[in-house]
Amino acid sequence: MTKKYVIFKDDDAGKDFFSLKKWINIIIENDAKGAIGVIGKNLKNKEFSNYLNFLDETKIEIFCHGYYHSYIPFILRKMIGRNRIFPNEFDRTEKSHNKSLEKFRIAEKRYLKTKAACFGPPGNEWNEKVVEPLIKNDFKMMFSRSKIKGNIFTIPISKNLKHKSIDEFVKDYQKNKNDAVFTLQFHHADLTEEQFDLIEYVINFLKNEGKRIFIKPSELIDISQKDKELHDTLISK
Repeated sequence: MTKKYVIFKDDDAGKDFFSLKKWINIIIENDAKGAIGVIGKNLKNKEFSNYLNFLDETKIEIFCHGYYHSYIPFILRKMIGRNRIFPNEFDRTEKSHNKSLEKFRIAEKRYLKTKAACFGPPGNEWNEKVVEPLIKNDFKMMFSRSKIKGNIFTIPISKNLKHKSIDEFVKDYQKNKNDAVFTLQFHHADLTEEQFDLIEYVINFLKNEGKRIFIKPSELIDISQKDKELHDTLISK
């Protein structure tokens, strides 16, 4: 395995439309690629769903980020100093997981012209009861910090974009530089102006010094079919 890849993973699409468009424009202008985690219930917003349908599918891919997404109120998050979601969002029964994914598929079919191949659980938290519902609802991949059981590809989470300078990012990147797939995740609504400016430098670094190829999640399936070593790092046994 000689090639290395990078995925830009953004979550919570549908809450801050302005910031969403801002980072996507940076991706497009710098000839990179990215993946958007869409909250299913937000697809009812016509302006939002129309925008998603207008995007260049070769550059931006939509993945399922659940149908609902409940947050701890901002003031409470600020007090405890971390962005966490309520446990009941991911600690579900198999039936509850299946209902959520079914509702996402229904909304997707009604409002979007594309079908998501990937699922990214809110907070990257999940339980084993989500596996069968994922397969039943035709999801091929899942973002996760650990592999899941079943015929599902696991896209590893490498780092969060929380850096203030390119030097800070590069120093942090060195810890994960050997990852076959480097996944950099962020929430567009939480990015500062400083971090928005940083994205272009990060893209150029990953392309040049990092020698990485930007891909969308679904492209991993095709790539891994030709690269057994990569395949074995992604597929669950």
